Amino acid sequence: MFSDYETRANSSKSLGTGRSQRPDAVSPPWCPIRAVVVLLGLLSVVLLAGLIGLAVKYKNDMEKTVMEKNVSMDRDKEQLLLTLKNLMEQRDALLCKQECPGGWNKFGCKCYKTSDMHQSWNKSREFCVSHGADLVVVDSKAEMDFISTLGWYFWLGATDEASEGTWRWVDGTVLSLDDPSWSRGGPQGGGDKNCLKTVLEQNQFKWTDDSCKYTNWGLCEQNLMK
Repeated sequence: MFSDYETRANSSKSLGTGRSQRPDAVSPPWCPIRAVVVLLGLLSVVLLAGLIGLAVKYKNDMEKTVMEKNVSMDRDKEQLLLTLKNLMEQRDALLCKQECPGGWNKFGCKCYKTSDMHQSWNKSREFCVSHGADLVVVDSKAEMDFISTLGWYFWLGATDEASEGTWRWVDGTVLSLDDPSWSRGGPQGGGDKNCLKTVLEQNQFKWTDDSCKYTNWGLCEQNLMK
């Protein structure tokens, strides 16, 4: 009986000794995990750099495409404007070949006719309009020189009656007060001097302001290009 107890006790000691001598589980080392983390971080950086590179390339490509399109549009626009200019020049050349009506004088692409009698500025303009024209608008010195061959004293198509001091031709364009064609350096002013007429000053063709009620010849102008 004692012998059996000793035997069980010895067995238990043997079992306990076996469990205590078994080695503990070893935790995996940290070095491989750290390497994997670093590798993933580097991969993320590479991927991010690649995405940024693609975005920059896309942006540059888009800007280049837009620039090329703008250059192409500007080129097309210039070509269209040049074509339009050529067509207008051809049209003007054809129109300028037209002859003026009987009794009219031609210069360039315009026809000129004097009124039948001395009249006020408004009556002279009415005469011109009734003949499909208007009082003359002087565009250049060459035109002035031509007009001077038709006579010396005419009503011209400019007035400041609508706004004192602001001279406009009958086509709406502004007549500069600094124009060298003014007699005595500019209009003389005054509430009753609102219409433009020609005058001879030191053997030169000039213009000056005068009362619209005064009578004078009217010089009509018809533009062949209209």
